[in-house]
Amino acid sequence: MTKKAVLLKSLTRGRIRSSFNKYNLFNLYKKSQPDFKTKSLYQQKWSAKQETRAYHGEYLTEKRWSTIFQPKLDSVAQLDASLRGDGKVKETPFLSQTYAVLEKRLDFALFRAMFASSVRQARQFILHGNVTVNGLKIRHPGYTLKPGDLFHVRPDKVLEALGTRKPSLQEALKVDKTQIILWNKYVKEAKENPRKVWDQKLKKFQKMPESNPRKESFDKVVKSHNEKMEKRALSDAKACTPKNMLLSILKVQAGKENDSVALSPKDFEAVVEKDTKLSHEVFKCYDALLKSNEISYDALHGKSADQLSKVADNLLSFTPEMKEKLSDNAKTLIRSATKQLGDLTKSYATAVRDFYETNKASSESNYIPFDTNWANDLRYHEKVDFEKIAESEKEASKAINLPWQKHVYGRENPKKPYFTPWKPRPFLAPFTILPHHLEISFKTCHAVYLRDPVARPGHTEVLSPFDDTVHERAYMYYVRKGK
Repeated sequence: MTKKAVLLKSLTRGRIRSSFNKYNLFNLYKKSQPDFKTKSLYQQKWSAKQETRAYHGEYLTEKRWSTIFQPKLDSVAQLDASLRGDGKVKETPFLSQTYAVLEKRLDFALFRAMFASSVRQARQFILHGNVTVNGLKIRHPGYTLKPGDLFHVRPDKVLEALGTRKPSLQEALKVDKTQIILWNKYVKEAKENPRKVWDQKLKKFQKMPESNPRKESFDKVVKSHNEKMEKRALSDAKACTPKNMLLSILKVQAGKENDSVALSPKDFEAVVEKDTKLSHEVFKCYDALLKSNEISYDALHGKSADQLSKVADNLLSFTPEMKEKLSDNAKTLIRSATKQLGDLTKSYATAVRDFYETNKASSESNYIPFDTNWANDLRYHEKVDFEKIAESEKEASKAINLPWQKHVYGRENPKKPYFTPWKPRPFLAPFTILPHHLEISFKTCHAVYLRDPVARPGHTEVLSPFDDTVHERAYMYYVRKGK
């Protein structure tokens, strides 16, 4: 017979339950050691019985529990009597085995294996035919497991038990509305003052603890940024040759609107974009080549990239025809320009290396140098009529298009009964304690019942929020009142 679930989450009563509920966590936090000093022996036993039974098998009536209670407790004792009393062997907490018989039950084993968020939910899974033992479907929550038994729960039920609650469509759209407002506000601030927002983001991530998942993702961004910088540095270093520099100069000359336009050092800043101070040196090379009459506007305008590349080759290494054609003054000017071009290439190669070293992210401080164009890719979210899409899941999913979420909040797959994409339920970490007598596979939602739980010197395999003094009095109560 199963007791009704009455006041299980009461914060006033403060009972500790076999559940992963947040209210249960609060009760566990505020629970103090029972005061036995001012009570008679019977009152001590009664209080201990109340406290322990609220956690161990609270769903069972006292009559039912009395029939399954076993006065004989299983434990492993230290037989070497010569070691007693010297502190090398701890006492065996065998009285913690008072409720060990419950650990053999299928419903309790499911809860211990973290396949259900409470024993009551584990019972529900069993009664609904979602659990198998050794390949056979079992519908009896009190089924007694034997060593070596393999039990399995449907994975979607485990995801539902340990996952965050799925919000309704109205709740999800309310969250999305807030997210869209905050995102558009962020984009506006980033476009108006990109440097301020950039620094705020970095400070926020730098202050996060290393265990924060967002900090881990930010570390990946830093690593990716450095890898991109290294690839670009290698690519630009290979491209930093006298021919490529000369070819860039010829393209600037060929790209003039007409012959009457006079170029200045500023027009050559794109040639040395990593260090624009070198544009004056580029202009000197250009001026010397222009005076040789070999790169006139008429000679270069309208030529293809291959033809300009051929002109650059001829200027760097004269052909026999050019040697006969060029005057001595033109040859001197071109050789002077190519010599300057060689020195310029070396200077610019150093500038490129320094540029990428400066713009690499620091692995120690997780600082990414400011990028002036980072906010240009940010886009405002389109206006959404939430009243219109409130009744249609399909229309709502199409309307939400945030950078991190292309679906309704928590409802990526509306058919699933839990939050999607799946994430663990809040306050789950304090309850993630796995017993020694179970071997568990969360990938397949299988577990093996290795053996009956026992007590060893200084250790017990029956998980309980109460110590031996409480279990001792509870055991005394049931030895007298039990069968």
